[in-house]
Amino acid sequence: MVDKLLRLLVRLPGLYRLLAFLTARRAIVRGWSMYPTLAPGERALFDRLAYRLGAPARGEVVLAGHYARPGLLLVKRVAGLPGDTVAMDGDRCWVNGLRLGAEPEDGAPPPGRLLGDDEYLLLGDAPDFSTDSRELGPARRVEIQARGWMVYWPVQRMRSLVKQPEGETEGQT
Repeated sequence: MVDKLLRLLVRLPGLYRLLAFLTARRAIVRGWSMYPTLAPGERALFDRLAYRLGAPARGEVVLAGHYARPGLLLVKRVAGLPGDTVAMDGDRCWVNGLRLGAEPEDGAPPPGRLLGDDEYLLLGDAPDFSTDSRELGPARRVEIQARGWMVYWPVQRMRSLVKQPEGETEGQT
């Protein structure tokens, strides 16, 4: 019932942004795990309504807790979705047979595992500085709390964190 009401309300112009702002989660970036997307000291807003209306998508920046580190919130990027096959070898990672974050290399990836119906692969943009699913294992859907919305501080670096659909750029109508 609540989900149906939310879906109806967000169709009204501007109301979704107002609701998202009022329910946003603020976070201060600590560490270099998401550089260059996010730098230490930046402050960001995360949309807590986003995943009540839909599932996390590949490429989105998310705020997540993790069963392995209770109380710790992680800012990571969704790299693998339920049903994807993921393989890892040290810092190297493959999703559905494609190498992430580097030039393709010859040879097959190591044996992988299939993500369950409720599992997501969350990775930092800077793997050398990131504690993520390579170390902690996949995150469950319930642990993903909010979608990255915008960096609001420092003001001169204010920008959107919302993933643009393929073929679109910011500012298009």
